[in-house]
Amino acid sequence: MPPKKRFVLTFLYVPATIQFAWCYFWLTRPYVNTALYEQGLERMPFQGRMLMIVPMRLAHSSLVLGWFADFFKLSQFWFPRPVAPEVMVQAAINVVSLLVVGWLTTRIYQASSQRRLLTPLVYPLVLVACGATYVMHTVQNFRFIYDLPSLAFFSGAMYLLYFRKHWAYFAALFVVATINRETTLLLLPLYLINEAAIGRNLRWTRAFRLRTLLPVLSLAAFWGAWQLLVRHLFAHNPSEFYPRINWNVKSLLAPQAWPQLLSTSGYLLIFVIAMRKKIVDPRLRAWLWLVPVWFVFMFVFGILIETRVFGELIPFVACATTLIFEEILAERMGVSEPGPELVLPEPALRIGKAA
Repeated sequence: MPPKKRFVLTFLYVPATIQFAWCYFWLTRPYVNTALYEQGLERMPFQGRMLMIVPMRLAHSSLVLGWFADFFKLSQFWFPRPVAPEVMVQAAINVVSLLVVGWLTTRIYQASSQRRLLTPLVYPLVLVACGATYVMHTVQNFRFIYDLPSLAFFSGAMYLLYFRKHWAYFAALFVVATINRETTLLLLPLYLINEAAIGRNLRWTRAFRLRTLLPVLSLAAFWGAWQLLVRHLFAHNPSEFYPRINWNVKSLLAPQAWPQLLSTSGYLLIFVIAMRKKIVDPRLRAWLWLVPVWFVFMFVFGILIETRVFGELIPFVACATTLIFEEILAERMGVSEPGPELVLPEPALRIGKAA
């Protein structure tokens, strides 16, 4: 793409991202009481997702952000009342998170595509998928302070895995992301799948080698220790931590719930599953094995009709969807293969030194 067009598109993507962040505030309701959350008094498991306490407390004590909040109070259009410094920080975090997600998803697409015909489509597709997943609800239309940061962390993890960066980067991100939200546990099976994907084959024996299992088991131990710690710290808090199996069974049996259940990632997750053979990148096609694992985990601990519980899959779904569209377009136009088949690098995990 010519640099001028790239600049124009980037210039347009930023206000589009801000618009989504504003809609996210206006059209959803906060489920977590941020005042209680800052004090460590909110319900579990929400209180145990502690990372966002830091920016919330900093915002609460910031004179500069207080001035900005007073400025935005003069208009009724930008933020729902009351406009507080904490709201300003949440908005900024959400915008930055979305920018990170869009950029990283685009990078993965560019590396996995043989033609890169649809690069400009990736970022808007991410925003559309986010809109359907986090906002387009008739019931359970809630927002959570840690959701979009969690999406950004998962995007970062997928980026590190796809480009086979040193495992220490993944481990550092995993630790920080776990403090934000415990769904990072689902990154560990993705790590194993990624290590097992070699060329067009999925060699599960590679996933269970010692040098693959060692970092996974170490991170799983950290994850378990962190969960025990937060449950001890907030043992006296009210709790909503219990299995949601009965709720999810009722949702699956109610036809009126099906449209919202299917709306995750802008209805594209089902499309990707159905058209998976057209995903030209074998490694991304292998990542589809994470979807059933994710569904089982959320069937037990999440509320499926809150499609936000599948939100962290958006980078993968957006990238896979773009690859499928590109392949269909090439077939319809009779475009020949651009060159030799994409050759993926061998996974290299070196404990203590760069791969």
